[in-house]
Amino acid sequence: MSEWLARFARAPRRPQTWLNLLYLLAAFPLGLAYFVVLVIGLSVGAALAVVIIGLAILLATLAATRGMAAIERGAARALLGVPIAQPVDRRDLRRLQRLGRWLRDPVTWKSLIFVALKFPLGVVTLALVAGSGFVSLVFLFAPLIVLVTPVTVFGWIVDSPPQALPLTMIGVPAVLLSLNLYNGLAWLWALFARVMLGPGAAQLHERVDDLRDARARIIAAADAERRRIERDLHDGAQQRLVALSLTLGMAESRLAADPAAAAPLIAQAREEAQHAVKELRELASGIHPALLSERGLGPALEALAARAPVPTTVDGVPEQRLPPPVESACYFVTAEALTNVAKYAGATSAGVHLAVEHGRVRLIVRDDGAGGADLSSGTGLRGLRDRVEALDGQLEVDSPPGLGTTVIAEIPLGDRT
Repeated sequence: MSEWLARFARAPRRPQTWLNLLYLLAAFPLGLAYFVVLVIGLSVGAALAVVIIGLAILLATLAATRGMAAIERGAARALLGVPIAQPVDRRDLRRLQRLGRWLRDPVTWKSLIFVALKFPLGVVTLALVAGSGFVSLVFLFAPLIVLVTPVTVFGWIVDSPPQALPLTMIGVPAVLLSLNLYNGLAWLWALFARVMLGPGAAQLHERVDDLRDARARIIAAADAERRRIERDLHDGAQQRLVALSLTLGMAESRLAADPAAAAPLIAQAREEAQHAVKELRELASGIHPALLSERGLGPALEALAARAPVPTTVDGVPEQRLPPPVESACYFVTAEALTNVAKYAGATSAGVHLAVEHGRVRLIVRDDGAGGADLSSGTGLRGLRDRVEALDGQLEVDSPPGLGTTVIAEIPLGDRT
């Protein structure tokens, strides 16, 4: 009992209480805005449904509800401290496939219900917050209020500060009760948002299956990469080091008897050592570039752009370092995209753009080449998608024939948010 009373009394000192109150106060204006958009969109779309533009308006209204739901997820996370998972969005599908999947997605319709109920529930919330807050504050500050105007409580007219002191004694617990009421209302809102705006159990199972498949492909790719490294070491640097050892042995045997004959062998050994170091450096760069680790994402992307076969610009790289897995993913997505530009695109220019917003990094690699790239074919882009999705990100390729290719990767920053 004492612990409960202590928790009850601590409500004003908890920052979360005031964040909850801010969320509750924002419920009405947000709900009103959503209500206006829904009424106008659905009524106009239904009235014009016999023509194509009406269907387009209805689809745009449903799309707007997903945007409103995204706003609500952000508000729940920022104010209520409740992270709600984004619904699964398979961006590798074509537009019509994504539209059909989106219309079949239960989250779309649950979001519509949530947005539609936001206004009436916001009215109720505002009434409870305003009513309880007004009464408790009047009681708390009654000695000051009666200096300006009398206060009437259940027919009792209070017109002097001494008479108002008992009201202040009632006002203190009334304020505490109101703040705890706000916390309870915020908890109900958080529960409602989590149920209506989060992905359903079937979607979560599908996401788990996708991640399991991606993990299997990553493991297979890692095994193949290890075999490639072993082969490259055996056929390249290892053979050079063996030749270096033999050359040094020959030079050592001749050094005492014929130093002049040993000198060319030593020079040959030095050359072999330089080639071996170069091959090892290139091999290590393919595993993880040293420039990325030492100087960060900006210089590493600039180096990729400098080696690209077409003029390539890089902009938007943040000044602060990103989490290492995110930097690595951005680097290899850019490297693979620019490699595809060199092999297939026939482009005359390319661009790399980064932006950090809402706790996510967005990487865009564009070229003006032939287009026609397909995320579902080939192992390069599919491997990049697995790498990005392993970080709970998304990779999308937009490549209409003849209009160039745009690779878009969005990756959450994790603890940096």
